[in-house]
Amino acid sequence: MNIIGKWKIKEFHLPTPIDERDYTSEDPSEAIRAYTPETLPDEEEYEDFAKMARTFFEFTPDGKLDTLMPIPEEMYEEAKKEGMEIRDGFAVIGSTMWKEKDGKFFYDSKIEGEVLGEAVVPFMEIKVLPDGCLLYSMDVLVLERV
Repeated sequence: MNIIGKWKIKEFHLPTPIDERDYTSEDPSEAIRAYTPETLPDEEEYEDFAKMARTFFEFTPDGKLDTLMPIPEEMYEEAKKEGMEIRDGFAVIGSTMWKEKDGKFFYDSKIEGEVLGEAVVPFMEIKVLPDGCLLYSMDVLVLERV
């Protein structure tokens, strides 16, 4: 599979709202629900995800994975003054590296440190789902090709 190109958020896999959680259930799937950008709850705990719903992710041939946020044309100059890269109406708000190894895809999470004396490997897998979507960002985001 070729993942080069732009992808958008199809679903978020997020914790169930606090007031809807069944704390008596032993089923771990009760704690997580799938939301589309349009069906995110209005609660404060989901505000950052609602903002994120407008972002795109671009995998480039040179191994960069850029996070892109659409910005209005009247803000281009201000964004450029602030040092942001503007590309096709989008500001690059984050960038990391991605790679393919043995038919699997990985991204640099930029997580550093140790666990039980062992260095953390910062590259995390991007899973390809049966429908061709990508499961990304610690299995929280389902991305679909634009």
